[in-house]
Amino acid sequence: MSASNAKRHRPSIATVAAAITSANAGRPVTAHDVLTAASHTINQRGQQRDSSAGNGAPQERSMAATVAAFNAIEGTSLTERQGWAFMQTLKLVRAAASDRNGHFNPDDALDGAAYAALGGEAAAAAAGVTVQQ
Repeated sequence: MSASNAKRHRPSIATVAAAITSANAGRPVTAHDVLTAASHTINQRGQQRDSSAGNGAPQERSMAATVAAFNAIEGTSLTERQGWAFMQTLKLVRAAASDRNGHFNPDDALDGAAYAALGGEAAAAAAGVTVQQ
């Protein structure tokens, strides 16, 4: 699937919000909508790119390998959490540039939320934190 094809099939924040609450068509997009769309995107990308993460479900978990390759090339020691933070920062910079130009790109908000969640997961894993009952 080409990058442009993948982009066309990726749900936008508004599309996911509409699918979840079609009775509320025309309402403003909420933070919950952004987070739900980000969750859908993480799952979709996992199905497209990554293998099972031990629980049988494909997941978007490419940052550890990306950071390892970057560190080998650049002689740095970034962590997986820092890799996700870098990507989140990229989305913040792109959103600010779009805003300065009078545009809104929902992809920046959606990916930024997903990167924040993935960074939180990486930080928790590094600290040995697990879900408590």
